[in-house]
Amino acid sequence: MALPQQHTISEDEAALYDRQIRLWGAEAQLRMRNASILIAGMRGLSNEVCKNIILAGVGSITILDHENITEQDFGSQFLIRGAALGTNRAAAAAEKARLLNPRVNVIVDQEDIVKKDDAFFQQFNIVCLVGCTIDQMIRVDDACRASEKRTGFYAANVYGFNGYIFCDLKDHHYRVERQEENAATVIIQKHHTYDSLSDVLLARFGFPTPRKLRRKVSPLLLAIQVLWQFQQQHGGRLPQSSSQEDLATMLQLRDTKLKDAQVDPAFVDDSLIQVLVSTGSAEIMPVCAVVGGYLAQDILKTLSAKDAPILNHYIYSGMEATGVVHHIKKE
Repeated sequence: MALPQQHTISEDEAALYDRQIRLWGAEAQLRMRNASILIAGMRGLSNEVCKNIILAGVGSITILDHENITEQDFGSQFLIRGAALGTNRAAAAAEKARLLNPRVNVIVDQEDIVKKDDAFFQQFNIVCLVGCTIDQMIRVDDACRASEKRTGFYAANVYGFNGYIFCDLKDHHYRVERQEENAATVIIQKHHTYDSLSDVLLARFGFPTPRKLRRKVSPLLLAIQVLWQFQQQHGGRLPQSSSQEDLATMLQLRDTKLKDAQVDPAFVDDSLIQVLVSTGSAEIMPVCAVVGGYLAQDILKTLSAKDAPILNHYIYSGMEATGVVHHIKKE
């Protein structure tokens, strides 16, 4: 795979990205210019992320997807055309993505992600999985944590009206600017330590009151984790909206999951589980736009090393039009 060589910012690029350089500085733009990013899973959410990252001027973006385009894809993906029906998702999306910014090297990989070894993921600066199973997310996250390149890991998806982002940067250093009373700008160096996805899934909350618990975790996050468990038990498929059996299974998994997490099962209402079952297989474009915009912004923030990225979950509820960040630890 041809990943980008070390580049400098040309005069043309300085003019093109002038507003961005004014925002986060030439050094940050140079980091992005030399960054290589993997987007695995081409869905409506991925389209939004690719668009924003390519327009920002990263060095290289690899689009990985082994599946072909179906009729359902046209309802959420704006990087594919009607004539591409039945062709590979990654290849079809890359054709239009390259037109957004010819300076960005857009690479297509049509191999199944399960066939990739750990070394494949470790060559990138950022790996972002979209629509993958929890087992795939855990494996790739562990591979990124073992990378000598300090590969950052993101996982995200949209389930109907709801969406999530998980971020693991292991040990991330960044800087923030603070204005002093005398109008001087002071740069402060900071860092965050992240937990792995496998550790986060073992979090225990100790049966706090609902009000205290909501400060730590969204009911929607726990409901999505129940959805992941359903996929584990059913070969990766999502619940069928018309299946009462699938709904009953989800409710049973909810009770078990929350008991293990030391949370009152009533904290995740039946109606929330019903919404995930009835709409979870759909990608709603406005939700993709919100979650995808937030995700792309955070990836660029990580690459620029300016300001704090997500630590470590972002949960979006389209029903309530709210997005929250929760820092979930194993303990």
